[in-house]
Amino acid sequence: MGSHEEIVMDILSRLPVKSLLRFKCVSKFWNKLISEPYFKRMHLNVHTNNHNSPKKLLISQVISLPTYYIRSSAIGDRRVYRLSKTIFNFYSFSLSNSGPQLVKDIRKLDSLSSFKPRSGCVYCCCDGLCFIGIWRERDNTQHPSISLLWNPSTGESIKLPTQYPESSPDKYLYGLGYDSTSDDYKIIRIDAFDGVCDYGLPDEILAIKSASWKKTSQCAGGPCGILARISELYLAFVEGAFHWESGHVYPSCVVTFNISNETYGNMSLPVRPYSNTSEETGVSAVGGRLCYHHDDGINFNLWVMKDYGMKESWTKWFSIPNHMKCYITPIYRFSNDEVLLSCLYEKADYEFVYKTANGSSNLMWPQHSNDIMHPKTIMDGFVYTESLISPRLDAL
Repeated sequence: MGSHEEIVMDILSRLPVKSLLRFKCVSKFWNKLISEPYFKRMHLNVHTNNHNSPKKLLISQVISLPTYYIRSSAIGDRRVYRLSKTIFNFYSFSLSNSGPQLVKDIRKLDSLSSFKPRSGCVYCCCDGLCFIGIWRERDNTQHPSISLLWNPSTGESIKLPTQYPESSPDKYLYGLGYDSTSDDYKIIRIDAFDGVCDYGLPDEILAIKSASWKKTSQCAGGPCGILARISELYLAFVEGAFHWESGHVYPSCVVTFNISNETYGNMSLPVRPYSNTSEETGVSAVGGRLCYHHDDGINFNLWVMKDYGMKESWTKWFSIPNHMKCYITPIYRFSNDEVLLSCLYEKADYEFVYKTANGSSNLMWPQHSNDIMHPKTIMDGFVYTESLISPRLDAL
């Protein structure tokens, strides 16, 4: 039998975030215990490894309202002004049969009290933290007005330093990961459309504790430039490294970037009986394992690396029909081996739809949400584990 404090920690670590935030008021001891970085990490590990713990699908939604016109009320002014407005929200869906629940209004976040958001997007998530970009109503810029590291479960956020490249933000992919060596979170930004590395920009890394961006010595893994895809959402983070598919070597491989020593490497892709250059392929992280998918125009095929780093351990998970022009990315594995797929339909003006599939079923997700959002209004979606991890520099 452990000490009283160990028993209390074990019990509290199994509770949801919402309850723990309430229980901080029980006593000074509980408040201190729940606020400890060690307990926050322990709580995260318990809920990450437990398939029965609540998992959430975070979706950003932008609704463009009909344009309307007003006539000036000023004497002698006969001009007519064209006005348009958008509504922006984050929604959090429980990965169960329950309906969607609205996440706390983003305008109430600490760093956003001075303006209303016009639009926003989620770049990547890790350990319950989300790297997001927000555009002000009055700003008409390509890059976000503000970038945040946000915990949607606690509502905490910090403003991140803005150092945007001159080119379009659509050219870049991001990844967020935890560096256990330095006990820090790091964000990597990669030029996803850099066809010739010698003429491209180096990759850039932001360490949250240092609060500054720095360039790496190479761009997208040296000569193994990233293979850009319209369906790519983020850089896969597995076993302390970011992963992406190379696009400028033959045969293609997976480029790795170790988050601790910031070095590049590579590993082989699964051997397939045939392939063609028109296939849609990509790398993702599902259930803590590295996955590779390819679409031959008829079927969507998903592979999983069962033993990390071992080429021989690539195993085909499942294959499902994909007759429509749909860009598919796997984003989550349920306890019954169902896989949540992010589906972007090109012929439907890029509608986002989420489906579950393991080769035998094909269910729409989230359920009971048609009255809240239309697929055309969904911008992106990420699965996250509710956690107490604080994005604040003094509380990591």
